Amino acid sequence: MNYNYDFEIASMVVMMIVLLHFLFVRQFPTDKTKTFFRLLLICIGECIFNILSCIGIANAALIPEVWNELFAFAFFALEGLCSYYIFRYVAVICQFRKRGNFLLKAAGILPFAFFEAMVLLTPLIGFFYYFEDGQYHQGFGAWYGYAYITYYFLLNLALVLIRRKVVSVRVKIIIFIYSAIAVGAVVLQYIVRGLLLTSTANVVVLLMLYLAMQNPDELLDTVTGLANEKAFLLQIKNMIENREKHDIITVYIRHFHHITSMLGFENGNQILTDVGTYLVKTCGKFHVFHNTEDTFTVLIASEKERKALEEKIQKRFSLGWNIQKNNVMLDMAMVIQHYPQDFSSISGYGSMWEYLLERAKSRGNQTVFETDARLLEKYRHRNKVELAVERAIRERGFEVYYQPIYSLAENRIVSLEALVRLHDEELGYISPEEFIPLAEKNGTVIQIGEQVLEECCKFLSKHVLSNESLGLENIHVNVSAVQCLRQNLKETIFPVLEKFHVPPNMISLEITEGTAIRAPELMLRHMRELGKAGITFALDDYGTGNANCSYLIRFPFGKIKIDKDILWAYFEKKSARIILQNEISTMKQLGLPVIVEGVENQEQRDEMERLGVDYIQGYYYGRPMPEMECLRFIRRNL
Repeated sequence: MNYNYDFEIASMVVMMIVLLHFLFVRQFPTDKTKTFFRLLLICIGECIFNILSCIGIANAALIPEVWNELFAFAFFALEGLCSYYIFRYVAVICQFRKRGNFLLKAAGILPFAFFEAMVLLTPLIGFFYYFEDGQYHQGFGAWYGYAYITYYFLLNLALVLIRRKVVSVRVKIIIFIYSAIAVGAVVLQYIVRGLLLTSTANVVVLLMLYLAMQNPDELLDTVTGLANEKAFLLQIKNMIENREKHDIITVYIRHFHHITSMLGFENGNQILTDVGTYLVKTCGKFHVFHNTEDTFTVLIASEKERKALEEKIQKRFSLGWNIQKNNVMLDMAMVIQHYPQDFSSISGYGSMWEYLLERAKSRGNQTVFETDARLLEKYRHRNKVELAVERAIRERGFEVYYQPIYSLAENRIVSLEALVRLHDEELGYISPEEFIPLAEKNGTVIQIGEQVLEECCKFLSKHVLSNESLGLENIHVNVSAVQCLRQNLKETIFPVLEKFHVPPNMISLEITEGTAIRAPELMLRHMRELGKAGITFALDDYGTGNANCSYLIRFPFGKIKIDKDILWAYFEKKSARIILQNEISTMKQLGLPVIVEGVENQEQRDEMERLGVDYIQGYYYGRPMPEMECLRFIRRNL
């Protein structure tokens, strides 16, 4: 039989071009890239042996039969491997887990195993082909080769349909188009036996996959040329799926935005490039990632190698970095995690990474934060606290305690501060200092604030509004920065007041100066809108941050609460006495009532009265109490 292998030769030329481009353009070694490279080599080998086999058969009188048998054997073995590897590649891009569906894995490997077994037996039983008097003949099982190729096309389609929720439209189109072309090529070759189209179908899929899926730029950082965050997450995913033990080093450059502000954007990028170049030279090409502007990550398989690398990085960062003839010192911190000891999923890695980096940022230069049993226990406890908060939100498990605010002029309790408390069945009492920062970070503080306001309004409606003899003027409710950053703050407050028929003047919202300065214009709008209805505002924790008189001028606060640390320092340091006296004097001249927190004894109480403080709050007049206990306490002190 005469064969037309013009299409095979053209296909081989195209595949060789793709191979050369693949080798010369940097490809990050992901599972997808590795599988594509193997598939490309297999397809090239299949094409070469198909052409050699056809040439040998056409020139059987000149070429020894043993060579033709070898060419035919190699072609069939690679043909079976090619169809299987196309399935493997589709499984990778469809994010089919190695420990996934057993039936689908069996559907992929069993036909391949049978095909290769028949290839091995063919020289003995003539399943796919046989030679007689030097002439090539198709065997009794030749039909299986066509059915085998068609089967894998259909299996690829099935895999795409099964994983349709995670597969992009682009991938679906590629697989569908390729399957249609490939099945058509198989049918045409079956009808016209002399026309070789095996590699034509392969080169179609290779080109489509290479151009659409094998884009190395999407895994590279444009500033440093290193692998980016996407590449890193792919490596972590592969590491977890393959259960490969690794240490992960994160190098964090503190205050990098300040560096770029001082030296300029281009010089900042040069610093990142120099740091990345050093890490690559020290750790290896495909082990270093530039994740975010100020963080690099290194993957290390050996603990011994990691410890040596840790020392090298610390030593290098103790020296300067030369940028435009300037010797720039970089304040660096390292975070070290271990797989599989520390985490078992990508989300678990990310959550722990954020926790460790947060801890490292609060430490000094050259900090090394490595996970150990104690740190892991703290991290896991924090996670339990987050879950406890979510559970309390869901089940309305928060309690509101009330602490009296005492008027020195009237010698009575005139107000209460609402304080949220959480008691979990597993963890017991959880301090607000522990769960509030976590709730602010993940946004659940909004729901907490809404529940606290609702409980306060219930308390006012049920016990206070109908009992004027208690003498309570209002309740102070803390509002977080996250709540204040919402555009619709008034829409979350007024409906609650209306629901329980609480007059707005019975609510005083406490905000910190940090809250006010995060979005000053928005905060001013909130204060004006709510203030028109009668809600007042108190500046909380005055003196703990950068608070000064400019805040008192800019924002319409009704009261100022001086933090307990300032009060306690007043009795220990002369400078604190001078500052507090002047602050109180200034506020009185501005006509702003002053509340001093943390009053715990008679001496503190008398001294604040001498200074002209309007209100005091602290254990001297009452601890935070549940609502019924607080009501009894107020009645006893009428």
